[in-house]
Amino acid sequence: MPGGEESSRAASRRPAIRRPAAIAMFVIVMVASLAGDLLSKHWVFRSILSDSQTVQIVNRVLDESVGTSPSTRGVLLRIPSRGALPGVKFTLSTNPGVVFGLPMPRWAVAIATGLTIVLVCFFFATSDSRAWSMHTALALVLAGALGNLYDRLFSEVALPLGNLEPIRYEVRDFIDCGDLYYPWIFNVADILLVVGAGILVIHWFALSSKSGKEHC
Repeated sequence: MPGGEESSRAASRRPAIRRPAAIAMFVIVMVASLAGDLLSKHWVFRSILSDSQTVQIVNRVLDESVGTSPSTRGVLLRIPSRGALPGVKFTLSTNPGVVFGLPMPRWAVAIATGLTIVLVCFFFATSDSRAWSMHTALALVLAGALGNLYDRLFSEVALPLGNLEPIRYEVRDFIDCGDLYYPWIFNVADILLVVGAGILVIHWFALSSKSGKEHC
């Protein structure tokens, strides 16, 4: 009987890549999270940029800039925020760099994102098939990385009027918690990355703590 228990336990500890249920959950969480990020960016930017108040503001800026060429980024800064939740506003912004607006060449960002994706997939494939919290966290991190990578490869922010050059290949941010004393504007992908990383830290801390107790 002990031998049967050991073989059953070994079977339950097989890698996640060999368990369809683990793969399905990982893919579902990742796809749903990625869709939430991309759809939220599209909806917020489209709804605010197509708003009649925004059109009036763009018209006014263009009239004031006769003889000059205002930048799309400069006009974007003139568009007022929209209230969302207590302490939270929607403020349109684009980020050409990485976290906190730190500058980084596009090729370096692409390489870093590619490495993140490879590492996430490797950690998932080799993890315990029963480590659901870790799989969820890795799926969130992957979705966040892919969401911002999509913006760096394909995004375009164009104003409703004028012939101003669109802002291309920059991450679209819109969640503004400045009233809560958080100075940076971010997006859903950033939330996914932070939450996923936080769950991973908790998971690995709990795992190391459990391992330490077993060796005592």
